[in-house]
Amino acid sequence: MEEINWGKIKWKSRRGMRELDLMLLPFVEHDLPNMDTKYVDIYMSLLDKSDLELFRSFHRISKLNEDDLNEMVEIIIKCHATRAGREGV
Repeated sequence: MEEINWGKIKWKSRRGMRELDLMLLPFVEHDLPNMDTKYVDIYMSLLDKSDLELFRSFHRISKLNEDDLNEMVEIIIKCHATRAGREGV
């Protein structure tokens, strides 16, 4: 099994929109490491989407074409909601 390169994942999670960074970076730091490796693979596929596609998905304006990516979006939204209002997390 290949070792997970968390630095690379964190770097790819830095996007061109601050709104996305505020959702993705804490998710990578606090939630994704505790998940099954299949979710890491799905998350990496999610990062291949454009910032606009991600923004629209996270704000539920539109859905992505893949069910597993939509599931990951919902997981990230839920994890983000549990952190809302907590500085530094």
